[in-house]
Amino acid sequence: MVNAIIYARFSPRRNADESDSNDIQKAYCEQHAFDKGYKIAESFEDRALSGSDVDRPALWAAIEVLGKGDVLLVFKLDRLARNVYLMELIKQAVSACGARIEAVEGDVAGDTAESVLIRQILSSISEYERKIIALRTRFAMLQHQRNGKRMSRLPPFGFCIDPEDDSMLKPVEAEQLAIARIIAMRDDGFEGVQISRKMNHENKYRTRNEKPWTKKQIERILSNCKG
Repeated sequence: MVNAIIYARFSPRRNADESDSNDIQKAYCEQHAFDKGYKIAESFEDRALSGSDVDRPALWAAIEVLGKGDVLLVFKLDRLARNVYLMELIKQAVSACGARIEAVEGDVAGDTAESVLIRQILSSISEYERKIIALRTRFAMLQHQRNGKRMSRLPPFGFCIDPEDDSMLKPVEAEQLAIARIIAMRDDGFEGVQISRKMNHENKYRTRNEKPWTKKQIERILSNCKG
């Protein structure tokens, strides 16, 4: 009898402690195992971890217990990875155990060139979807911030928490002037490291922590302005 090791995962989200996504995934996997005549040996789950994260304790623990002929069973392949390279890394680790990966939905069996190509295409689509979702989320957050809505514990550079309403932001004049100077230099063709050097040389605009300007800070500010 084939041993099945079930793995489930869901991405970071609000109220993650209340999510039953993994329970649903495992239920589908258990039914699939029953239909195929597999014996469920163990079950592992990662909660609130991205499919692009390499550091997922339960995933690697599941692979660690795989034996020859076993099946790493998931609801969908994107529960394992949303990145082509990570998916191939996981597949190699599973193959090294003498085991194989099987998905309840969207699985492509076999190791022919066509099967490998299709798996890579599916992984690429999942990776693309993840990036699109991230871009949409970031754009929405930036729009809310521009409308004065507080979206994080620490306000972005250029703003402070409104003392009259801690759910809102208000501009900080000195920081807004610094942002304007950074944008002006960007429009003149200067890049991050050049702008940081000029900001430090001019010594007119301060960072929030009073430390020297860095390329990373400049790029973050420009990215927020561009979003």
